[in-house]
Amino acid sequence: MSLRRREFLGAVAAGVLIGGCAGEQDPAIPPDGDVLNALLPGEVQALRELEQRRPELEDIWSQDQHHVSVLRKAIAALGPAPDMVGTRAGDPLPLLERKQRNVFDYVAALPRLADPELRVLVMELAASEAEHLAALRLAVGEEPVPDAFAGFTAAGA
Repeated sequence: MSLRRREFLGAVAAGVLIGGCAGEQDPAIPPDGDVLNALLPGEVQALRELEQRRPELEDIWSQDQHHVSVLRKAIAALGPAPDMVGTRAGDPLPLLERKQRNVFDYVAALPRLADPELRVLVMELAASEAEHLAALRLAVGEEPVPDAFAGFTAAGA
């Protein structure tokens, strides 16, 4: 049996490729339900904070009620039970900081979602949270958007 150089190199390359991949594993990608479930505690925490200021912030409170409802329905449709009592490091945060953290959490969740419709849902919720953040900043006499390209800042900073 004779092998041509091209066949030999092709066989070696295939062997190296297959052998090199045998020990590797794809990074764990969480199911969409888990990604959404991780967003729910932030919304619930914001809702708790808003409950204390509900008369003056009724519109934001009702929108956050809707956010929690929509997230719960999306999570339930994917299988896992919604985790409304989950906690995150640093909770409870002041309302402005919680809203800002929620915006960042939504943005961070986008590339982890496989379903394009869920990505649209998360983008809509992120935009709503950003609107809430601007309205809350205005309510305390701050600039609604202090810097369009700024990262996370503590309230009043």
